[in-house]
Formats: sequence, structure tokens, C-alpha cells
Amino acid sequence: MQEMTPLIVGAGPVGLGAAFLLRRAGIATRIIDQAVQPAAESKALAVNPRTLELLEASGITQEMLDIGIRVVGVRIQFDAKRSAQIPLDSLQHKYPFMLALSQATTERLLGAGLKAAGGNVERGTELLRCWNSGDMVEAELKHGETIEIIQCPWLLAADGAHSVARKSLNILFNGDSFEKPWHLADIPLKTGLEENLAHVFFRDRGQFMFMIRVVDEHSEQSGGPKLWRIFSNSPDLAKDVPESTPAGPAVWSTEFKISHRINEHMAAGKVYFAGDAAHIHSPLGARGMNLGLEDAWVFSHLAQANRLQDYERLRMPCDHSVVKRVEFFSRMVMNQSSVTRLLRSLFLTSMAKTPFIRNKFLAAVTGLDHQVDIN
Repeated sequence: MQEMTPLIVGAGPVGLGAAFLLRRAGIATRIIDQAVQPAAESKALAVNPRTLELLEASGITQEMLDIGIRVVGVRIQFDAKRSAQIPLDSLQHKYPFMLALSQATTERLLGAGLKAAGGNVERGTELLRCWNSGDMVEAELKHGETIEIIQCPWLLAADGAHSVARKSLNILFNGDSFEKPWHLADIPLKTGLEENLAHVFFRDRGQFMFMIRVVDEHSEQSGGPKLWRIFSNSPDLAKDVPESTPAGPAVWSTEFKISHRINEHMAAGKVYFAGDAAHIHSPLGARGMNLGLEDAWVFSHLAQANRLQDYERLRMPCDHSVVKRVEFFSRMVMNQSSVTRLLRSLFLTSMAKTPFIRNKFLAAVTGLDHQVDIN
């Protein structure tokens, strides 16, 4: 048996964020990840104002700002004649923008911060199962052909939507999925689209396309055509991209099912859940990674204060409301009836013109729709 060191499972942005913030506060953890190397693909592409605020004291925010592109608004095109633009500069916040920055870069910065603080990730180490045992957690780990049983005072599961920890403890992942898949591609484009805006295009028959710049150190220093993330409910992503011409094949493409789910419990005994291991929703909310990093920030503060028993009470209402709100927005975008398309157009156009409605929407997208409570 190893000594009683807390265990974090998953070295994505949420697990790395928790390990880094805890290490800065003097709490050493063991963090493991099944993957031998960090993922090259980036699920998340934007850091919201709330995350920038929460990471500011650690120094990571400034590093992010030095690399990322400030997205100052959203342009919505309904057809050739009708469009609307929603600026973000009306946000009453120090960071009135979304920061375009790849998840891979965010992970690299958090991992470098963890290493500088004296921590490291044990890669190639898999969680097979875990269980509560009295006032501690036991876990079975696998490294290559070696099996290890450990004890730890608590375990933070940040091991993604297919969480082994969640399944080990038989915690329900409540919610549902859209029937049809969405499609995603990162494509180099020659384009006249403004890179400091996110772009949404609504097409006939309920089709839509969302576009935002993919920003990381490598793509920014290459000098070639810039990468754009396109996702849509149509598989023909490279065809008819507005004001754009593909400058090469997609560097990454996939299709995925949209689900909106949240754990029945955010804590079970001394096992706690954060990020995709606790909740998932469509990328339209721009909250997935950001909401998970908020989980990690709250968790780290509670761990420092020996108040982990408050974690579920504080996070469940917040995370549940975000998942439901994003589900509403996603269904509004996806609905293909002619009546809904008309109402959607009227709503989004009025939102662009009406400060109160616009600010409510922007607060939801940017993570400023609630206070981050640790009391």
C-alpha cells in the first residue's frame, strides 16, 4: 500500500487544474491518466471570462492572454439579407470577451504550472475501479501489466464522460441525447471572416454552421492559412463555407452525439466528480471545459478548508442549471420546424438589439450567470 496521498484521476484540463491549484496551496496529490501522451486534438476552443478570473492569481490567465485571440462578439447570419451581431463589450467584467485558445494549449499551460510547483502526471496509469472503505477510498490501478491497490483520503474523478469512477460506484448519469449526430472539423481556410468574432450561419431545413478560430502556439507560428473549427448538424462541412475557401484537408474531423447529462450525485463517500465525469452538454454553451475548471477551483478551495463535505451542495445546483440552460439553447438551434425557425430569428434579432435580453444571454455563455460560491 502507498501512503495516503489524495488521488486525481484524469489529466485533462479539469484534473490538471485541480492538481495545480491544490499544489500551489501546499496540498500534494497524485494525478494519473490512462493516456501515454496528452491529446493533440482540442475539444474546447474558448476560455470564458469566469475562468480567466478564477485562474488570474495563479499566473495562468496572463499566459493565456499572451497566446489567445480575444473574441469580442458573435455574428449570426440568417440568410443573405438578415443578420445580427451580438457584441461582448457590454459585459460588466474585467475580461469582456471570450478567449479563443485550444484545449491542448490550456492543458499545456496547466501542466507546466503543475510541474513548476513540484507536481507531475503519471501517464499510462489506468483506474480499473474504486470503492469507499470506511473513511478512505481504495482504488485498483494498472500500469502496463502491473496491478496496484492504493488507499487515499479522497479521490477526485475528472476522468471524462465515460468515467470509470462513476461506473464503479453505480452513480446514474441522468439526461438524454439528440438522435442525430453533429459533425466537427478543424480546417485551414482562406477566409474574409473576422477572426475576432464567432460566426453562426443558419441554413435551409434547419441546418446550421458554427465557426471559430483554432488558436494554439503551433498554428499561430506556422505562417500558413489559419485553422478554423467548424461544427454543424450537416456532414458537408468543407462545402459552401461562407466567404471562405479550404486551403487544405481537415487536420481533424469527427462526428459526435450531443448529450445533456448530469450525475445523480457529485460526491459519493470520499469520491468526488468534476468536469465531464460530472456533467456534459452541447458545445454551443461554451461551458464544458470552463464549467469543469470552475468545479476544480471550488474543489481546491474546499479541500484547503477541510470542507469537502460541502462540494455537492455547492456545485450540484450550479452545474444542473447550466446543463439545462445549454440544452434549451441547443434545442432552439436544432429545431427544424418553420415556426421555430421564425421565432428563433425574431428572438436572436431582438436579443442583439435589446440590452437586457442580450446581457442575460451573454452572461450564460460567458459563465457570468452566477457567483462562484464557496460558502
